[in-house]
Amino acid sequence: MASLQAALKSAVQVLYQLEDNELAAEPLPGAGPHPRRLLLFYEAAEGGAGVLRRMLDDQDAFAEIAKEALRLCHFDPDTGDDLRRAPRATEDCEAACYDCLMEYYNQRDHALLDRKAIRDILLQWTHVRVSAAPGPRSRTEHVTQLSRLAGSELERRWLHFVEEHDHRLPSHGQRLIEACATRLDFFYEAEQAAIYIDGPPHDLPERRARDAVQTECLEDHGYLVIRFGHQEEWAATLAQYPHIFGRSA
Repeated sequence: MASLQAALKSAVQVLYQLEDNELAAEPLPGAGPHPRRLLLFYEAAEGGAGVLRRMLDDQDAFAEIAKEALRLCHFDPDTGDDLRRAPRATEDCEAACYDCLMEYYNQRDHALLDRKAIRDILLQWTHVRVSAAPGPRSRTEHVTQLSRLAGSELERRWLHFVEEHDHRLPSHGQRLIEACATRLDFFYEAEQAAIYIDGPPHDLPERRARDAVQTECLEDHGYLVIRFGHQEEWAATLAQYPHIFGRSA
């Protein structure tokens, strides 16, 4: 875990051109004989560069980070062959050196670092794709929960369309906005995006008028309102808001 922490941190910094003080990494303790069960990465600079969010949005980003970590650890990222040293180094690296895992800030871990111990897992990670969920549940569990909350079959079709095309999932379903006397079909909390999936009744003039009033109220309260009609091309609407839905796979 100490070696993975050092390798991944360095790889992210190289790929995203971050200074050492812009990204922090810490181990999280576990129970019993496992003092390091998780690794926590966070952007340490005020405001941040949005790198960690980009890593979740780009499904192939983590695989590229794993490849860069292999390069830093003197392995061929495609075959895993041990290159034994950095390109301009004059001596072989047995377990760790200042060209791979060792740095001033992790001196307490120097005795634990071993680049060879993480070769196989990094090679496995070069083939992974990220499938992120907006909460503590897995993506599959989150889709199941949202599907249960959906108020119509059309809403469930929209949700599964989003899932099948690997877009970001809503954080909530059926969120009530009391100030505007409306219940959203889906909601993206971080982006404050209110999503409606409009069936045939919304084509009627009186329903359109009511929808317009609700939209105006929500916008006055700072929400972005996005409506998906039952006869619209959903992919085109999703593509208009990549900062909310991400890009299709």
